[in-house]
Amino acid sequence: MPQEHFTCPFSHLILSGRCGCKFSAKDCVAEKEFGSCLDNETSNLCQSIYYHLRDNSDFALKTHNINNLSVGQQSKIKMGGMLALQEIMGIKNGDIIDDISYLSNQINTAYPNLKDIPFSRLMPRISQFKFRKKP
Repeated sequence: MPQEHFTCPFSHLILSGRCGCKFSAKDCVAEKEFGSCLDNETSNLCQSIYYHLRDNSDFALKTHNINNLSVGQQSKIKMGGMLALQEIMGIKNGDIIDDISYLSNQINTAYPNLKDIPFSRLMPRISQFKFRKKP
């Protein structure tokens, strides 16, 4: 019986090698490869964290009243926000996230109401994040 797959808001980061996750899976449709999650509860938690990051990032990205963000803007929110949260959680991995599911659970334990995340502390990292560093 095939295993069920769920939405992963961080799949782009995982497929790019910037992050890992114990529940990540690769799927293919035709020639397109995409990432998914093997755990429904983790998928829901990660999606909720991303939505809170997105809702609180308008000022940092100067995207007030813009619904459709570019891939680059989404990456800034996701990677910059998760790296900042990783630092707040006291996990020292530099610019790599070893396991998004572990980090998401740590965030949920520290902030059961995700609205209580100190978003103002995340914004500098989100606004400064760049996927490619200039040589």
